[in-house]
Amino acid sequence: MKLANSWSEVVPTAVPSGQLYDESEEYDEVDESKDGCGGVQWQKYVLNKGHTSDTILFELAREVRGVEQRRGKSLTVIQYRAICDKWEDVSRRCLRKGHDYFPEFLAKLDRVTMPKGETLETAFRRAQHRESPSKVLPVHNKGLRLLASLCQELQYLYGDQPIMLCQTSVAKLFDVTQQTISTWIHALKTLEVLRLAEPAIKNARAARYHFIE
Repeated sequence: MKLANSWSEVVPTAVPSGQLYDESEEYDEVDESKDGCGGVQWQKYVLNKGHTSDTILFELAREVRGVEQRRGKSLTVIQYRAICDKWEDVSRRCLRKGHDYFPEFLAKLDRVTMPKGETLETAFRRAQHRESPSKVLPVHNKGLRLLASLCQELQYLYGDQPIMLCQTSVAKLFDVTQQTISTWIHALKTLEVLRLAEPAIKNARAARYHFIE
């Protein structure tokens, strides 16, 4: 099987640090002393138009969680405050006057399920080292069993939220046809490994599922 290039979504705070990145602690310390933001590149999320703060602030929260994952430790509340203050200062013309965005930022940090930097490929790599879920052990098809392990890994990353299974992306990852992935997904539903949470929307969004233990 070959690996796809990358795919990201929306994702997990529970991945052990150090497995995906090799960034030095010294680099983080330099960034911390520079602006007090712990190495978070908040500048990428400056608003340039109104009515976009909710989405962009959540992406900033994902960026923060990604940095924390790479560092292997959480930032401090003071650093969270510094990040949000700097973001507000440069985005002010597109924000509501007098509104405090820091509580919203903290709430979005709590809702992040997939930090920036997490990909379907990295989840796939971890799934390859997982024992197949017990419900698929009677099935001899290795691809289907690996897909079940991938779904289990994704559910671990997403927490209580439904997982997204883009059949095109998954097919590239497994080096099989999209029809094969569709067949495997239906098989996993029959085995009660997957339960449909949200149907696909044509040309807009892939179907979402819950992995069932």
